[in-house]
Amino acid sequence: METKIRSYGKVNLSLDISGVREDGYHELDTVMQKISLYDEVNVKWTHKPKSNNKAIDIKIKCNKPYLPTDNRNLAYKAADAMIDLFADQVGPGLVEIYIEKHLPVSAGLAGGSGNGAAVLVALNRLWKLGLDTEKLCEIGAKLGADVPFCVLSQNTDFGCALCQGTGTEVTPMRTKFKKALLLVKPSFGVSTKEVYRGIDDCTIVERPNTNLLVDALSKGNKQIVYDNMINVLEEYTLKHYPEVKNIKDKISAETFAAKVLMTGSGPTVFGIFDRVGPAKKACAYMRKKGYVAYWAVTL
Repeated sequence: METKIRSYGKVNLSLDISGVREDGYHELDTVMQKISLYDEVNVKWTHKPKSNNKAIDIKIKCNKPYLPTDNRNLAYKAADAMIDLFADQVGPGLVEIYIEKHLPVSAGLAGGSGNGAAVLVALNRLWKLGLDTEKLCEIGAKLGADVPFCVLSQNTDFGCALCQGTGTEVTPMRTKFKKALLLVKPSFGVSTKEVYRGIDDCTIVERPNTNLLVDALSKGNKQIVYDNMINVLEEYTLKHYPEVKNIKDKISAETFAAKVLMTGSGPTVFGIFDRVGPAKKACAYMRKKGYVAYWAVTL
C-alpha cells in the first residue's frame, strides 16, 4: 500500500515574540500561511506478518542527494515516532519514503517540517489508525515547531492559522487573503537557533498587532493586514546577514510588491502581489539579477 502527499510550504505573515519560557524556548505569536509550492512525499507500507524480525524498518530516498536520509531527516523522525506509538498495532514491516524536493532547502518555508508532517498523515492513512488532525498535530509538536501547522495544511482544507506557544499551538483561520507571492532566497541558509539566541539582545522597534491582523485577515481588510505584517526576527537577521536586507530592499524598490517581509528566521524574503501576472514578472526580473526566485499563490 502506498500514498502520495503534497507537502506544501508556508510563509509567516507575522511573527512576534512575547517572552522566553522556562524551558528556554520563546513564546511566539505567528500567523502562518500555506503557499502553492510543494514537495511530493510518497510513502509505501509493506506488511510482513511472517517475518522473524518483529521490527518496522525505515528507508528514505530523495531526489536531492545532499539531503540526509537517516534519522537527521524529519521524515525519518516522523516515521520513527509513529512506529514507537503504533508498532504493536500494525506489526512488522517496511516503511519506504521517497521525497521529491521542489521547495528550496534551508529557506524558512518549512520544507523539512512539511515532509515530516506528510509522513505522519500518510502512515495514519496507510495503517488505518483513524487519528484526527489534533492528535497528529500533538505528535508533530514533538518533532518541530512548524510541523503541526504543516499537518493542518495537509490534512484539512485550512490554509492559514494562528500559531502560539513555541509555534505548536495551532488555531485554524478562515481568511479572505488570496494573493500572489514572489519568494527570493539567497545562496546561504540561516541558523534558526542562532537567530533566536541573538534576538534577545536586539531592540524590537516595531511589533505586529496579532489580534488586529487575525481580524483583518478574516474580513479581507488589506491595509490593516499589510500594516501588521511584521516579523520581529528581522531585527537580528537583516543586521547580521546584509544580503537578506539587500534582497528585501531590492524587492521593495524594484517591483510592484504591496508588502515585503522575511519569512520565519530567514533567509527567504517574499513580496505580496494582488495578481499572479506581476508576481511572475517580478520573479523573472529577480532571476535575471542572479537570485534564486519563485512565484506562488496563497492557498
